[in-house]
Amino acid sequence: MSASAEPFSNPETSKEEILHATYLAFAEHGYAELSIQQIADQASVSKSTIYHHFEDKEELLMVFAERLLEWYLEELLFDPAGDPIENLERSLDLVFLDETAEGFGLDDIRPAGFECVYMGLRMEATRNPEIRDYFDAVDSMGREHLETLVERGIENGTVRPDVDAEQVAAALCATAEGGLVLRSTENDIAWLRHVRAMLDGYLDSLKVDPDATGA
Repeated sequence: MSASAEPFSNPETSKEEILHATYLAFAEHGYAELSIQQIADQASVSKSTIYHHFEDKEELLMVFAERLLEWYLEELLFDPAGDPIENLERSLDLVFLDETAEGFGLDDIRPAGFECVYMGLRMEATRNPEIRDYFDAVDSMGREHLETLVERGIENGTVRPDVDAEQVAAALCATAEGGLVLRSTENDIAWLRHVRAMLDGYLDSLKVDPDATGA
């Protein structure tokens, strides 16, 4: 994980420039009010160029949603290298404390306007099955990533061998997503530190007890 600019911020093609402009226009106007003209106004391309790449606004937004969610997942999750439990702890610190012990903050990976875009897509997914499919795929990738971390911990002896990696990944994924939604939609979020403290106990319960192994 590293500090990141806006998604699609360094476009190399006109299609990527359109996706970046879509992000900017979406953040300003929201899903329902978004128009091709507003997207063109944010880009150095014409409406005709946009229609050359995309049949209509719906197709553009489908591609945009897929690419944005993939980008978000890559930015939010730590590289699986390193200690699995420490990776989980740092990711949870970002969600519930807004920064890691090293001082890396959630805003370092979540650019201005991202909350509005992400929450707008989540809301649209309640009535748009295609966007819901994208969230299904991205959330599944997130759970698989977490599951891999837990399995690595089992393999290297830091996580108990009887731990159900799939179950742990599902619980952490749902909890973290809830934390992100609350952080995006409430002013008083100081109380989330209590959730983070509770999760410390949960993560500790996954660890191998050194005394039990004779270490």
